[in-house]
Amino acid sequence: MPLLLEHTRTCRLGTLVLVFNLFLLSGLLSGCSNDNNATIYTAQAIITMNPQQPRAEAIAVLNGKIEAVGDLATVTAAVAHHNPQVDRSFQGKAILPGFIEPHLHPYLAGILLPMEFITPHDWDMPGKQAKGVRGRDAYLEQLKNADQKLGSDEWLWTWGYHPYFHGELTRADLDQISTQRPIVVWHRSFHEIIVNTAVLNELELEDTAHPQVNFAEGHFYENGLYQLVPHIMPMLTSPFRYLGALRHARDIIHAGGVTTVSDGAFGTMDFDKEWLSMRFSSWNRSSSPFRFMVLADGKGLGKQMGHEQAKAFIKTLPEKNTGKVTFLPRQVKLFADGAAYSQLMQMRDGYLDGHHGEWLMTPDELETTARLYWRDDFQIHIHVNGDLGLDATLDIIEKLQREYPRKDHRTTVHHLAYARPEQAQRMAHLGVRVSANPYYVWALADKYAEVGLGPERAHHMVPLKSVVDAGVPLSFHSDFTMAPVQPLLLAWAAATRLTAEGRVVGADQRISLDDALKSITLDAASQLRMEDSIGSLSVGKNADFTILEQDPYTQPIERLKDIPVWGTVLEGKKQPIAADL
Repeated sequence: MPLLLEHTRTCRLGTLVLVFNLFLLSGLLSGCSNDNNATIYTAQAIITMNPQQPRAEAIAVLNGKIEAVGDLATVTAAVAHHNPQVDRSFQGKAILPGFIEPHLHPYLAGILLPMEFITPHDWDMPGKQAKGVRGRDAYLEQLKNADQKLGSDEWLWTWGYHPYFHGELTRADLDQISTQRPIVVWHRSFHEIIVNTAVLNELELEDTAHPQVNFAEGHFYENGLYQLVPHIMPMLTSPFRYLGALRHARDIIHAGGVTTVSDGAFGTMDFDKEWLSMRFSSWNRSSSPFRFMVLADGKGLGKQMGHEQAKAFIKTLPEKNTGKVTFLPRQVKLFADGAAYSQLMQMRDGYLDGHHGEWLMTPDELETTARLYWRDDFQIHIHVNGDLGLDATLDIIEKLQREYPRKDHRTTVHHLAYARPEQAQRMAHLGVRVSANPYYVWALADKYAEVGLGPERAHHMVPLKSVVDAGVPLSFHSDFTMAPVQPLLLAWAAATRLTAEGRVVGADQRISLDDALKSITLDAASQLRMEDSIGSLSVGKNADFTILEQDPYTQPIERLKDIPVWGTVLEGKKQPIAADL
C-alpha cells in the first residue's frame, strides 16, 4: 500500500509539473507579440491623477505603454507614425488610472472564501453573498443551520463571528451544537479562532499554557494562533480547495476595478506552500486582469528561520519573479499591536471595560528586527492599529533615524485604526507614510462607541484628514476580507465617514474626493515604489486603466461607492468584468 501511494503521488507530481510547464509556455507565447499599431482611447472623461494635466480628451497606447495624453489632435499627431486607430468604446464612460490595492492577502481569500460566512454585515460579491446576522440567538441559529447542511464526516468552517455583534462564544457553546463534528469559528478579525472539543481531540492538542490561548474555552488569538493553525492548514490549503478559492478571489478583485495588487505579508505560515500555490494559480496567468506584487512577512519568516536568515532569504526573492507575480525588492512587513476587529490594538488610555490590547511583536522585538532591516536599506511596512502601538512604532523609527539617517525610507504604517492628531505631525516629521483601512469607520465606529472605546475615540477612528493635512502620503487598502475589495467603497468611506447605521461620525476627519482618489492610485503606487510605472495616466507609464460608467466628479459624493465598474485595461489589454461572469 505505501508503494502504491508513493507511486500515485509521483504520478500526480509529474502531471502537475507537465501542466505547469505547458501553462508557462502558453503565457510566454501570448506575451511575445509586439504590436506597433497605436490605439487612441477617447471617453466622456479621462481623469489622469497627474497634477500637471488633470484631464484629457484622448490617450494613446502603444505596446502596453501610454504614448501620449491630451487633446485628440495632439495625441493623434504624437502617434502618427504608428498607424493609430481611435477606439471610442469608452465614449460614455470615465477612464481613471488603474486602481491599486496595496494590502490584501491571497491566503486569507484562499482560506476563507470557501467557508460559511456568518458576519455582522451583508456581503455581496461575485460568487458569494451573505446576509448580516446580529445577536447571539440569531448567530447560533445560523451556526446550527450550517451544521445541519453538512455530511457526517465534514468539518464545519465558518468566518465572521464578532462577540460585540454576536455575543460571547466558547468551546462549550460549540459542543452543544456538536460533540462529534469538528467546528472551527474564525473571528471577523482573522486574528482569533474558537473551536469545539472535537477539534482538539481530532488534532490531539494539549494545553501549553500559551499566554494568548484560553484552552478551556477553545480560544486561540494573536500569536496563540500558531498553536492551532499549522495543524489545520493542510486541510485549508488542499490544492482543489485553495486554488479554486484563489480563482474566485481573482474575479472579486477584478470586479473592484483593480489592476495592481500587493500582498500585505507573504509567507506567514509556510512560504514554500504559499509560493507553489501562487505559481499554479490563476493570478500567475497571462490572462490575469491584474499584476500581483509580493511583500514578504519578516515576522513570519523570522519565526521560521531566524531574522538574519530571513533577511538574506528575502533579498533573493526577486529571483522568483514571473510574468504576473513580482516580489517587491528590499521591502518587508513587520508587526506592532493587535487587530482592530478584535479590539486588541494597544491604546494609550486603555479600554472602558478594562480589557487590554496585545502585541504581535513587543516593542523591543520590533525594534531589534526593524534595526536589522533598516540598516540594510529596506523599506519597512508595519502593522499598527492603536495609538499606543503607533507611539511605540514612531519611537523606534525616530531612534533608527538618529542611528542611521535615511532620506527616502518610506516606512509605512498599515491600518491606523486610531491615532491622536499630534501623531500625524510626528509621522510627517519622520517621513512615515500611512496605508489605512477607512472601512473600519463604517463597520466599527458605532459599536466601538458603545463598547471599549467610547464615542470620542470611536468617532475619530482612522483620522485621515489629520494625516492629509500633515502632508503624510496616504493609501487605502481592503486587507480582504477585512473589507470588500472595492477601492471606490474605501474612497467613499473616507470622504463621507458614514457608518453602517447611516450616521456621519468625526465629520472633521472627512477628506476630499481628490485626496480619496489619490489614495487608490498615485499615492498607493508611491507606497510600493512603483510611481514611475503606475498610479497616473502619464506618458511612459503602463497603460493601466479603470473604466467607470460615470465620472465620479459629476456624482454626489454619497454615490461614489455605487458607480458601476465596467472593467479595466491592463497594459493596453481590455479586461471587461462581464468576461468573468
